[in-house]
Amino acid sequence: MNLKPKIGILFALVILLGISLAGCGTGNPPTQTTTVNALATGTTRSVNDFSELPKATASHVEVIYFHRSVRCEACLNAENYTRETLTRYFADQVKSGLITLQVLDMEKPENAALVKKFDASGSALYLSAVIQGNEYLCPNPDIWFYTSNKYLFVDTLRKKLASLVEGS
Repeated sequence: MNLKPKIGILFALVILLGISLAGCGTGNPPTQTTTVNALATGTTRSVNDFSELPKATASHVEVIYFHRSVRCEACLNAENYTRETLTRYFADQVKSGLITLQVLDMEKPENAALVKKFDASGSALYLSAVIQGNEYLCPNPDIWFYTSNKYLFVDTLRKKLASLVEGS
């Protein structure tokens, strides 16, 4: 039994999988940066967990979804499910400007400042919350577990956003 053709096919599949995952990879946010959000008057700080945020209502939340020019099904789902979450659960906050959404192609030069600010290196969803004048950059890498399950994606994002704007 000749295994060379099977090993070659397996090797090619592993390479293709690695390339496709690299296109959807997420970057780690910087630990400290200068704010470019006009609503923040203090510093900008990255947090890895929402428990690190001050116990206060956000005065503004910006939902920022970065993607590459060529997008896979998971990337398209992430944008669609994010829009659905905002429309279904936060329409009043979006209308008032408390919550805003930016969908940005990270490969376009006009988005370079925000790509640098968030240290985005692939498709990624961030929440930028202004709390007590300071901006907190909150990555959401867990959403990638739910891009094939709309209910879990929407529920996870809804809970995170609600924790930032409750009482508003």
